[in-house]
Amino acid sequence: MGENKTHKGIFTDSRFYYCFFTVVFILFVLITALAHQNKVLFDPDSKDYTKKWSYENGSIVDFDNLVEKDTILIHKRTNGNEINNKSLCFTSKNVYFTVYLDGDIIYDFHPDPPRLFGKAYGVFPHAVNLPLLYRDGNLEIKIDNIYPETPGYIHDMKLCNGNYYILNEMQKSAVEFLICLLMFVFGFVLFCIGVVGKYFGEKRFEIMSMGTFGMVSALWIATETPLFSLFLSAPIAVHFVDYIMLAILPLPTVLFASHITGNKDSKMAHAVSFAAAVNLLFSICSTLFGFKDYHQLLFLSHIILAVTVVVVLYFFIKSIIKKTIPKGLLIILAMTFLTPVAIGAFEMVRYRMNPAEYTGMSFYKYVLFLFIFLCGIYEFINISEMSRRSQYAEIMEELAYTDGLTGLLNREAYNKELENPMEEGDSYTFVMLDMNQLKKVNDILGHIMGDEYIKKIAEFIKTSFTSEDKCFRIGGDEFFVMAKRKCSDEKFQEALATLNQKIEQYNLEKNEKIPMSIAIGYAEYVYGKANVEEVIRIADERMYEQKKTMKKELVKME
Repeated sequence: MGENKTHKGIFTDSRFYYCFFTVVFILFVLITALAHQNKVLFDPDSKDYTKKWSYENGSIVDFDNLVEKDTILIHKRTNGNEINNKSLCFTSKNVYFTVYLDGDIIYDFHPDPPRLFGKAYGVFPHAVNLPLLYRDGNLEIKIDNIYPETPGYIHDMKLCNGNYYILNEMQKSAVEFLICLLMFVFGFVLFCIGVVGKYFGEKRFEIMSMGTFGMVSALWIATETPLFSLFLSAPIAVHFVDYIMLAILPLPTVLFASHITGNKDSKMAHAVSFAAAVNLLFSICSTLFGFKDYHQLLFLSHIILAVTVVVVLYFFIKSIIKKTIPKGLLIILAMTFLTPVAIGAFEMVRYRMNPAEYTGMSFYKYVLFLFIFLCGIYEFINISEMSRRSQYAEIMEELAYTDGLTGLLNREAYNKELENPMEEGDSYTFVMLDMNQLKKVNDILGHIMGDEYIKKIAEFIKTSFTSEDKCFRIGGDEFFVMAKRKCSDEKFQEALATLNQKIEQYNLEKNEKIPMSIAIGYAEYVYGKANVEEVIRIADERMYEQKKTMKKELVKME
């Protein structure tokens, strides 16, 4: 007696927990290592350098409230004891500038990006290496506001080791960037699963939109990290990606929300998607033609995002009332969806009130990460369940269309195949095959041997023809082959020769009282010249003609 085995679910298998906790531990170690502030980078000589800067008219500079002009010149007296072996370090936002020491340019930040990128670069850290000075000198910074209507700034100016400063700035956002990277990969995997999931039906679009939402959100947040800009050394290009992702964000957001809440056919969802696409196209064209760039048109993206929030909330409330949303997802949404929506709306208002001083999305990004992660886990659970069901459906379909004795396609599969319309350019050879003397084999050698003959013939047919050819058992001792080539084709003739050789070899080896033999008839089908039924009838007639001839020969031999 064989051991009775029961199928174990993944959550009841200890191997799952070994792998799961190993992955969690790896992520914990990575994040802990990146989050740890490396004391080696500590610079004890770092000091604040924002005091005693003045404008051309002698008034003191307040870096928190720079004068709102197109061009600003600020200066400060300094000396070698103060600046030697140091760098002038600070962060700037949306200003171009040149740094002078005693009239000589020591640092110039006037990027010349492609017009497509716009001019804004967000917040970017700088470390200006200061030359040796053996006397008092005059340090000047000429600042050019990119957008006078929303001026930029220079903040957190200090004298310190430039390398330490840049590494510290990168380290500050390392954990955040790593999480963004993980979320992007997470979303990409979801998207790919949705694309290739042929059995997911309408659910695949929900999975794809969730994956797209994860990728867009992760990339949008990553562009706000100094590490991304410093790593690429292209702050304007990174900020361009930031604006594009923000403009695209309403599209996957409303698509995902409309699918999970059962509102996939809503005109509101289509309207928001269309508005997001138009805004993106208008922003790109406007920037290219020099009318307004992304930064100046940012209010349009914010308006569409605000409308998206309202539409999504409407879908959410409507689905609760109509009970069209799955309970598992309802809990996730209740926990994580309303919070990022509320915080996101607050962040947009905060930005609109004081765009020059806005430094980032703070807590919002982490709630958004949690939302993406939980929804992604929910989708993966759904994918697992759908995969299980599709595998079961495949097995059932295979059983329904497979002959139990021979493993060939059965009569049902034959009928279904003939119902499929042929396409222009198709060329087939239809082959009818019939075993000779089955009744005699059953009567003399027994039904077991009769079944053995049928199985062997089926095996020989299947191995003689190619994988492109479809082989059927359509009756007790009747077989049919749909060969995907003309009857004059060399490979087709080789297949027939191979089949006959296999039967001859079998008879030589077994030397049964009643030798195995089959009658074969075939006819060529060419699209447009004859119908399928007519060609099959001709093949069948030719098979019976050969069967009669072979029967007469067998009688003579007896």
